[in-house]
Amino acid sequence: MSGQARVWIALGSNLGDSHRILKQAWLLLGQETGISVLRLSHPYVTAPVGMESDHLFLNAVGILETDLDPENLLLRLQQVEHHFGRVQKTGEDGYKDRLLDLDILYYGDRVQTSSKLLIPHPHIAARLFVLAPLVEIDPGHLDPLTGLTAEAMYRQLQQRIKRGEEGFQKIERKEWS
Repeated sequence: MSGQARVWIALGSNLGDSHRILKQAWLLLGQETGISVLRLSHPYVTAPVGMESDHLFLNAVGILETDLDPENLLLRLQQVEHHFGRVQKTGEDGYKDRLLDLDILYYGDRVQTSSKLLIPHPHIAARLFVLAPLVEIDPGHLDPLTGLTAEAMYRQLQQRIKRGEEGFQKIERKEWS
């Protein structure tokens, strides 16, 4: 791909000093060749979703620009995860506790399905820990699959939770210190 693409990244951690890890990971991404970090949401403390754990997560969403194609950006994200001690994304029995998780949510308005990468991320619409920070930094962002704004997706998820169609998701906005 030529030129710059705007990319939305989810950051998460539920092991170690998650606050420090997320901040340092974001700074490290900004030092990577071909990547410019633009904006990072507040951190959000959340209960685990889709896994069992006694550890709360710290999550954020950031916007960056890159001249890397999605596959090479994914490799860079994985290198940053490994820098913080991450060895695998999931285990045989699903998601695991992690020091750092970096996921591509959106890559411009691209829709991509491959064995290594799904863009947009397939679980955005069901996760408050993604939608709340995304709405904070880019409420009008359009999902290329649904045509809905981040804010509309967030409201729809809140309504599904209220009606009991989705499980309760505890979330609390914090401050970077």
